[in-house]
Amino acid sequence: MNTRYLDILKQRRSIYNLGKNVTLPEADINELIETAIKQSPTSFNAQTTRAVILYGAKHDQLWDIVANRLKSEVPNEQVYASTKQKVATFKAAYGMCQVLVGSVSN
Repeated sequence: MNTRYLDILKQRRSIYNLGKNVTLPEADINELIETAIKQSPTSFNAQTTRAVILYGAKHDQLWDIVANRLKSEVPNEQVYASTKQKVATFKAAYGMCQVLVGSVSN
């Protein structure tokens, strides 16, 4: 059995040292994401996977909304400060992609 794919998965790591230093054009990033979604298998070839991709001000606005919303979810200001710091690491990124998997309704 060829285990190359499994070996690659085992080496995968999340990198949280995010930044806005990206040289690839947004159109190319979008194309990579779209191709990955289109080429990923789905049950009965339903192709219901979608993605939300944000850059720039919309990306920053999303993380501001998340930080504000989480304030009511944590028990105190000390915990909120830690939570807000973590959210700031995501906001520091160039953009974000949220993959949505599920059924499509009309």
